Amino acid sequence: MPTAVTYGYHCRKALTDAGIVKPDGSPKYTPHGLRHFFASTALAHSIPIHEVSRWLGQTSIKATVDVYGHLVPASWDRCRTIMHDALWPDTRAAEPRSAGRVRARPGDPW
Repeated sequence: MPTAVTYGYHCRKALTDAGIVKPDGSPKYTPHGLRHFFASTALAHSIPIHEVSRWLGQTSIKATVDVYGHLVPASWDRCRTIMHDALWPDTRAAEPRSAGRVRARPGDPW
């Protein structure tokens, strides 16, 4: 079974062979850094967190949410908009949308 040590060796070798190195000759990236880059970039581009969790090989989505959950604020905005529309359906048509965010109104609970 591959381990972090063997992954690290092959990753360093591939980066060095590709010329992706710092001025001192050491690789610019680590396997751990590339893992975080992958997860952050995927979430920033709206890949669902449960799919990212599977790609990362997590046994539980909780681990992924604990580490990367703060990177999905767009989902908070979508949820807030959906709840606002469900609670106050007649008020959305008259309000201009601003970058996808629900604007706070007096009386809104959030």
